[in-house]
Amino acid sequence: MDFFRGAAPKRRTSGQAVVTTSRVVQSGSKQRPQLGKRENYNALPDSTRRRIESSRTNSVAAPEASSSNPSKTKTRASQPTKRAKKLRHDVSGSSIADERKDLTLRNMLDQRPGKPFHYHKPRRILPLVRAVNDPAISSRDICQRSSAEYLPFFEGLSEDAAAILEYPAIGAKEEFSLLVSKDPDEYDPISDLLRTVSAIVTHYIPSSKQTEFGDLDALDVSSNAGCILAEWQTARGRLQTTDNLVRPGTPSILAADTPADPQVSMMDSTYQTDSILRSFTKARNRRNGPLFLHALKRFNSLLHAMKEEGVVERHLEWLGDHHGVPEAVWRTIQDQVYARAAAPDVDKLKKYEAFSDNVYGEMLPPFLSEISRLAQLGPDSILVDLGSGIGNLVVQAAMQTGCAAYGCEYMPIPADLANAQLREARARLGLWHLQGGQMETWCADFTDSEQVRTSIRNADLVVANNYAFRPKTNDTLSLLFLDLKDGAMIISLRSFVPQDFRLTERTLSSPAAILRVEERSYSPGCVSWTGGSGKYYVHVVDRSKVHAYITALEQNAKNS
Repeated sequence: MDFFRGAAPKRRTSGQAVVTTSRVVQSGSKQRPQLGKRENYNALPDSTRRRIESSRTNSVAAPEASSSNPSKTKTRASQPTKRAKKLRHDVSGSSIADERKDLTLRNMLDQRPGKPFHYHKPRRILPLVRAVNDPAISSRDICQRSSAEYLPFFEGLSEDAAAILEYPAIGAKEEFSLLVSKDPDEYDPISDLLRTVSAIVTHYIPSSKQTEFGDLDALDVSSNAGCILAEWQTARGRLQTTDNLVRPGTPSILAADTPADPQVSMMDSTYQTDSILRSFTKARNRRNGPLFLHALKRFNSLLHAMKEEGVVERHLEWLGDHHGVPEAVWRTIQDQVYARAAAPDVDKLKKYEAFSDNVYGEMLPPFLSEISRLAQLGPDSILVDLGSGIGNLVVQAAMQTGCAAYGCEYMPIPADLANAQLREARARLGLWHLQGGQMETWCADFTDSEQVRTSIRNADLVVANNYAFRPKTNDTLSLLFLDLKDGAMIISLRSFVPQDFRLTERTLSSPAAILRVEERSYSPGCVSWTGGSGKYYVHVVDRSKVHAYITALEQNAKNS
């Protein structure tokens, strides 16, 4: 992410700044799975199932022994890479407007094995009901809690300068710190603010009105405020003029939400002609605090007027129907959520043993985009993440596709961070005037959780990062798949179907009997534990072969 790279800020005890927003009360979305009578999706007829029930332990142990014996089983990842089948896309009857059609077509033409797909799902993205005062963690609060040293960045502002940014929802605002950390790997509030401005202008404002803010190419959102500060500090001894910084007469301290005096802001004639977006970039590059606050005041006023006129609401309604939540928007929100809810405590995760059943790594946003496309996730879908960590995948799926997303994590610390991220994500969706899918995570052993068993019966996509799982863990986990409905998809980093698996009367009750598996490639940047590409496996629940096999057995029994 641009405004947060690497090391996490530490918490500091101080008063918490609160963000005012609008809470989304979702109706019509999928409700939390209720515990009840367990539906039976197993393909075996009652008579056959009773016949093999007594030998179930042995039949389950067979694939376990096979998968755990390296002399008999080779991992599919060691085999030569297979060419992935060309994907077929049907865009007939699409209601996407011409400009969206061009984008969709480029995505389709760009689709090659191992290349992430930027998936979007047209749906209603506006909240159905509006409420108020859902708290979110502000940018200023991050800096106040951090153990990192933050310094003033802009000339002409106070040492603890901050500013208020208007958000798309009615009455939604956030207080952003205008400081910069001495460590370039720490959270960068100025870049965070500018990325937010860019996402709002690009995706919340119709193209016919974007020119009122200026040329989007004129807005530089890169996270280099710390570099700029270092350069200015180095050059300060050589510079004898501040013509490009602050004019004589500029107050040395300005309140966080107070614009600069117009006589100060407009002393340079170019300020009168620069657009809002150009003024942001110029102010940051020159470290001109009054100009930055003046540009922010212009932005807030114009966005507020467009919200009052219904421009933003109408555009969001059109955008949802024709596209869904744009990637730049949900990525910005997800980065904000992580920086506020997870990053301050991420060092606590170092206590866990890496590359074990409990800890391996994370699947990154491009990976989920790809598997969401494969499963065609949407508002009517259910995703279950087994081993959900700090909840990144759950948050992304709910925002990107509108599906109901559930996660189960065994370790308490990441499970707590996941819940914190879900709370912040709900609050931030309110700020951005968006509706996401239902999100929920549980702290439990997914092999022995009634909540997991209940949710998995109706799941459309199950994700299991089983790369470092022991064979016994994989085999125990695969038993859950017997409850999946036909057509459900399982994504994993290791195949749940042994390469030498054969359907026989002895293996009829094995989970592998009802799975079709395909090996696929992911591209660099899809997982956290390697910068390169790799393999993953797509399993689809299909009981047709089991039914056919049983029918053949019964027919042979009649003929004999």
